[in-house]
Amino acid sequence: MQLARAIVRQLAELPRGASLPGEAEMISSYGASRSSVREALRILEVQGLITIRPGPGGGPVLVGPQSSSLGRTATLFFHLLQTRYSHLLRAQVALEPLLARLAATNPDREELRVLERYATPEPVDVETFAYLDRACAFHAAVIAASGNPVLALICQSLRDIAEDRLATRIKGAVFRDPWERQATIDEHQAIATAVLAGAADTAEARMAAHMEAYCTRVLAGHAELAEEIVDWH
Repeated sequence: MQLARAIVRQLAELPRGASLPGEAEMISSYGASRSSVREALRILEVQGLITIRPGPGGGPVLVGPQSSSLGRTATLFFHLLQTRYSHLLRAQVALEPLLARLAATNPDREELRVLERYATPEPVDVETFAYLDRACAFHAAVIAASGNPVLALICQSLRDIAEDRLATRIKGAVFRDPWERQATIDEHQAIATAVLAGAADTAEARMAAHMEAYCTRVLAGHAELAEEIVDWH
């Protein structure tokens, strides 16, 4: 574990996709045995921080801290706690309005530029799953723009878990009609506009109403699915 910690400290200075030193170099630089280096890398791979590419020119590659990795680990605890998908939805309802507020007050306006595309009317093919992809990307953008990496990672991991189960099963069925989907896009536009304007109260209130409406629809239309126990992945 100490060796894994030492490697993690080194990883913090590398960009995602960077190749780590080879096994022989790690053995030399850390003064560790081959088995210790391999065990440390296995721990990091299990945690989703690196991937091991096989073959010549392969080796450990930094994947980086991802919400999906945290989500997979969390599903084990959620399963043992008998957590239901409805609990995940309610957690999102509680967290995402706060993150919209934080995004609106984020002094680093560069982090908000990704939201500009959602604040501008843009034709979206609401008849296809392009709508769903855009909707998920919007929420991820707001979360990332919050400026709080702790809350952002936690909130996005909850979304990842819920979407993995709910979105794949109901894939666009929550808002079936094109006019409902367009209304959702309009709500996203209003939230993005408030965030970009720095209107924290408005951004929070609009996101709260938006998330509550989504949660209500899922619980009403897919109650049996929402009440399932979160499975361990």
